[in-house]
Amino acid sequence: MVTKKTLDLRYNEMWQAWNDTAGEDSNYSTELFKPDLVLSWKQLNVTVTKKVPKLFGLSEVINKQILNNVSGNVECGTLLGIMGPSGSGKTTLMATISHRTKGNFEGELLLNGRPVSEDIMIKISGFVAQEDISFDQLTVLEELKLMARLKMDSSSSKKVIKDRIDYLVAHLGLNKTLNTRLCFLSGGERKKVALAVQLINDPPILFCDEVTTGLDSYAAAHIINTLRRVAHSGKIVICTIHQPASGLFDQFQEVLLLTNGRLAYQGPVSLVNDVFKNYSYICPATYNKADFIISILNSDNVLDKNNVNNMCEISSTIKQMDIKYNSFNKDVQSEYEHHLQTMKLSWILQVLLLLYRSTTCFVRNYKQHLLEFGTLMFLGIIVATPYANLQFDTKAVQNWEGFWLCLVINTVFQFNYSAISTHQIKFSVVHREVSNKVYSLSAYYVSELIILIIWLMVKILFYCIVIFWIVGVQWIYMQLLVFFIIALASFSYGSLLSAYFSCVEEAIVFSIAYEYLALPLSGAYLSFRSLPKVLFSLRYLSLFFLGCETISTLFWDKIKSLPCTDIANCLDSGKAVLLKYGFVSNDMYFDLMALLIFSVLANIFGYIGILRRMKKQPAY
Repeated sequence: MVTKKTLDLRYNEMWQAWNDTAGEDSNYSTELFKPDLVLSWKQLNVTVTKKVPKLFGLSEVINKQILNNVSGNVECGTLLGIMGPSGSGKTTLMATISHRTKGNFEGELLLNGRPVSEDIMIKISGFVAQEDISFDQLTVLEELKLMARLKMDSSSSKKVIKDRIDYLVAHLGLNKTLNTRLCFLSGGERKKVALAVQLINDPPILFCDEVTTGLDSYAAAHIINTLRRVAHSGKIVICTIHQPASGLFDQFQEVLLLTNGRLAYQGPVSLVNDVFKNYSYICPATYNKADFIISILNSDNVLDKNNVNNMCEISSTIKQMDIKYNSFNKDVQSEYEHHLQTMKLSWILQVLLLLYRSTTCFVRNYKQHLLEFGTLMFLGIIVATPYANLQFDTKAVQNWEGFWLCLVINTVFQFNYSAISTHQIKFSVVHREVSNKVYSLSAYYVSELIILIIWLMVKILFYCIVIFWIVGVQWIYMQLLVFFIIALASFSYGSLLSAYFSCVEEAIVFSIAYEYLALPLSGAYLSFRSLPKVLFSLRYLSLFFLGCETISTLFWDKIKSLPCTDIANCLDSGKAVLLKYGFVSNDMYFDLMALLIFSVLANIFGYIGILRRMKKQPAY
């Protein structure tokens, strides 16, 4: 007789996760920690205002209420799931109670019965966002090490940091992906890394938005099982869940049900069926309990709507909210300042760590930078080729001056437009990390500026030397310095536009408008002597003019005489050439100083622009 083989799931991780046996003590009733935190929110109301532009007249203002009189509590040691149909306000509630929203809300947000500020909540909690964004060129281990240094106490030793990383890697199953870049990870692996980053400093409160969305049943079970262990260690863990797989719903100890921005129920998962039975709703034995609940909350049936409305009214009564609030807070009066004693790294160390990250990402993204460098060199060769091997006589004056003008104009255009998307690429990641107090914006800004200036120096060095070699310029180091300053001013201008315009297309339109006004003042197209005094003074606002006058003066001022072959049109010296084009040799250092001041001011105002954009809500 042949014995039929069956698959034994007793030791399967998913089976363990769904049956509450994976890596936890079997007795959940045993208190492993002292309950010292209770997070409460009372009568939260959140309204979003949107402006709809009209072709004629004022924009129409639309107010939409996202949360309506929502109250709740959660204590440490609890895994709370926030569930409801799409658009019910789950993410808004999560963002509000975690103080991650920049919008105003009405109501009370309390920690241990006392109002909690945004600064304290961000320090005391971690937030795993639904949309995972990060610097993808880093490996998992590099990301964890960097975040450990930035988020953990500055006095933590290397051994403490290593032990913390090893612990998270082991418990989240990241061993096989430690040396893999983030861009090559699957969705489930990226979720685990995002969770590890938020747990790196061991926060007492953890928020997770749609943490299982997009994952298969196995990966979702592993994530929820991990969060349950985190909660059981004495932390508050709150998750929004959309459509949990069968069995995952029961892993939450408590659930909060939302519908159309209103609270329908909050309490133990084990009592959800009893609540719905009161309205004659019985979930079939083979049906997904979560799907069954969502179908009722989202039903268009009149009877179902009335029943759900009745649930919301009962859950939102003042008496019910006070009973719930008092039952949670009566025994928890302890202070929580000990959770806020983490000391951040100094500003200089933050700059160094972020500079290391920027350098690593820059080097690993070498294909893009090689393409950028190759394009710059190709355009430089195109500019230089018509002027190859220029002779030095009166007939060549126009060609020489044309060469310098073309080179300056091309440099301004190239380095301006290469910087116009600088802040758009990384802004969403930096916005979230700075808002979560991981590091200061100024430290990031300075670190990025350092790496970009170094790259600028490399590009301008090769760019100028190749062009000078083709044309036959007997160049001096001062010319390289001048072109570096021109490139720096142009790049700073592009970076400034990038800081104030969230859309690249809008920045380009603004830049084109400036160039149409500034380019005619370069000295190549207008005689300055014929201009009114008001317009004549505007030339100092033109990067093209400042660059052209500086480099022309540097080239022509040292030429004392020129062979004259056309007596009727004779430019017999460098000063005569400068006079013809309206350039003043004594203004060269003034122009250089103006370019440097412009660069400094552009970067300062660029920082202010980024700071201004930081006031908006990050992408969560």
